[in-house]
Amino acid sequence: MQSKSPGVIRSIELATTLEAQIVNGGIAIGEALPAERDLMVQYQVSRATVREALRILGAKGLIAARRGRLGGSYVQAPTGSVITQSLDLFIQGHDIRFSDLLATREAIEPVAAAKAALNRTDDDITSLNEILDRTDEKIEDIDTFCKLNVEWHTAVVKASYNPLFLSFMASISTALYAASNRDEFGVETRRIVARAHRRITEAIIAEDPEKAQKRMERHVTSYSEQIDLRNNF
Repeated sequence: MQSKSPGVIRSIELATTLEAQIVNGGIAIGEALPAERDLMVQYQVSRATVREALRILGAKGLIAARRGRLGGSYVQAPTGSVITQSLDLFIQGHDIRFSDLLATREAIEPVAAAKAALNRTDDDITSLNEILDRTDEKIEDIDTFCKLNVEWHTAVVKASYNPLFLSFMASISTALYAASNRDEFGVETRRIVARAHRRITEAIIAEDPEKAQKRMERHVTSYSEQIDLRNNF
């Protein structure tokens, strides 16, 4: 694999530094980044390095260029994909244990289910029911079932209309899929999961936040206990 040149590495490092300032609120939304020359002086890099770093930030949707007398690079509100990517990097960079991810999931998903019961639309109900039907059809196919399992959980969180909940689920979806897609996740266990999903969906459809929250809490807690016992995290 071809290694990156020192110039490219410096650009990535500068982009990462500026991105952290943006995400952490050090540079406010709507505020202009320092001028190219000021960035060159502050970080002791070339103009080419600064411009490449700005290009990286622009590609991520974090900044937008403006022309004219007040031209420059202005900070934009991070999109959901940027937040998800930042969570991914945080989880990887801090070596977060999978058990900690599960504990956070236990705190978020029951509340998300309750919010979904209050906020879901007809389209959300259709999506949830379609996933449930496909899940029943694919009980014997562990790979497809596990993908649909993550898809259903994500659909519930989406129906809560809380973008932070959804970004968190997106950032751990790969880990959840990998943890469940194992031989120990047998057919009978998959049937139990499918029934739990359907009962939670029924509460969401009935617009009953209390039942939706309690049923999701029992479901994700039971799942976490099984994962902990199986993997000894």
